[in-house]
Amino acid sequence: MTDFYYPVLGDEVALPMFILGAGARDREWHFIREDGYPGYQIIYCTRGAGMLKIADGEFPVKAGDAMYLPPNVPHEYYPTEDIWETHWIAFSGRDTQYTLEHIKLDKAKVVHISDLSGLEAIFKKIMYLLKTNYYYAGHECSMHLYQFLIELHRVTNLQNGGQDSAKLNQLKPVINYIDTNFSKELTLVELADLIDLSPQYLCRLFKECLNLRPFEYLARKRIQQAKILLLEDKLNINEIATKVGYNDCSYFCAVFKKHEMLSPAEFRSLHKKAGK
Repeated sequence: MTDFYYPVLGDEVALPMFILGAGARDREWHFIREDGYPGYQIIYCTRGAGMLKIADGEFPVKAGDAMYLPPNVPHEYYPTEDIWETHWIAFSGRDTQYTLEHIKLDKAKVVHISDLSGLEAIFKKIMYLLKTNYYYAGHECSMHLYQFLIELHRVTNLQNGGQDSAKLNQLKPVINYIDTNFSKELTLVELADLIDLSPQYLCRLFKECLNLRPFEYLARKRIQQAKILLLEDKLNINEIATKVGYNDCSYFCAVFKKHEMLSPAEFRSLHKKAGK
């Protein structure tokens, strides 16, 4: 089935990201774009196989793979089997590049998707909305586009079933230990010894898997628990600081404000008012 839609754009072009078009082709065409395409494209294969040619080389694309193509990047793609079924979305917006770089789509590439089901569910919502004359269809498509990109990031990284998942599994004993012992004074050597690594390699592993250092993760855990205690409103701030592992209340307040943009007292006051 070949089915595609290019919406008449309206107010949604003022949003950070918006859909330019979306579609499905059961027999993907042979495209040669010497000057690239003006919008961002994500094209993922649901069946069959094809080939993508970009400046970096030639890349096979099979079921479960997705091509990411930034604007104005010369490219060519074509089927290499009788069937090459693809689903695609094209999009743009002032914050698109920043969002894509954040989820590691910083250049044209092919990525593998471990599980298509989540992306397919979001893609179907986008296609349904594009077929309607609903005034806010474009706005809702923008919302689903953001969901689509976050889901793509998830299924091409932590759920890849490959090296990243193995690294995350290796870290789990340390993460669980921090989650249980966040109120104690922990050392990097102590954490590294849990999984027989050097402190330096543990830091690198945390950065690769969570984009955080071990003590940044610990601080987030402590602040998360501090917010729960602040909302319960049973302990004073000094007691809460001690409870979550900070012997110096002033330092606790500084760390809390860095993360929440509010002091612990302001956070408590704000949510007490909101609850009335």
